Amino acid sequence: MLRKMAWFQRRLRPQDSGVRWRGFFGDSTAGTSGTVPFRAPGARALPALALAVVLTFATSASAELTAREVLDRALAIQDQVQDYSARCTLRVTLPGEELPERRFTVYFKRPDKVKIVSQQMVFVPREALTLGSLRRHLTQDTEVSLAGVGTIGEYPLYCLKLKPKGDNHPGRVLVWIRGDYFLPTKTEIWQGQTRLVQIEWTFAWIADKYWMPTRIYAYVPSGVINDQGPATLDLTWQDYRVNQGLSDEFFQE
Repeated sequence: MLRKMAWFQRRLRPQDSGVRWRGFFGDSTAGTSGTVPFRAPGARALPALALAVVLTFATSASAELTAREVLDRALAIQDQVQDYSARCTLRVTLPGEELPERRFTVYFKRPDKVKIVSQQMVFVPREALTLGSLRRHLTQDTEVSLAGVGTIGEYPLYCLKLKPKGDNHPGRVLVWIRGDYFLPTKTEIWQGQTRLVQIEWTFAWIADKYWMPTRIYAYVPSGVINDQGPATLDLTWQDYRVNQGLSDEFFQE
């Protein structure tokens, strides 16, 4: 269930990234919400969305929707897209490494077919190109619960927790979903009290029909690669073509 990007898999150290949450993590530290980086290497940025979001934790009984209802609405948005193609730009920063910007064209077809066309060698986490695929975290042994409800403007902001059933598994995925369009704004993967990776999402309304991601920004604190600093991945999409009827044979060429 808790699949991690290849270089996100090593253990990292707890790090204070801005906002202290009470209730869900006890008195542990977690991050703010937003569509800009928490902290780029060598600099600290305050996420714009954090100025608009004031989280007030509540129980499932007091929320407008149950956790499963929120998740089902988010999945319904994703399910409208059967395939897509787009031009992408990838920027990766690793401590102690200089990596060039990569440009490529991506083709995707449900459930998991991906094809990349580029004149350069490209490494990009597969899950980033498959629309985040919330369904990939869902099995019959997955427990979905409502960790908290806040507000974004006049709409609710839901925090869902996905974890294996049972009390002995410390791993979990947190997904923040806005209650107006039911789009994810942020995803975090946790192991115990340690946040392994945070991913922030930006979406746009494409062809007056589909909500599609235009940017994801993934942040990994110092200690994953080495102790020299954090690692980041910044992926953007443009020039979408959605539901064009890509064949299975196309992905075998």
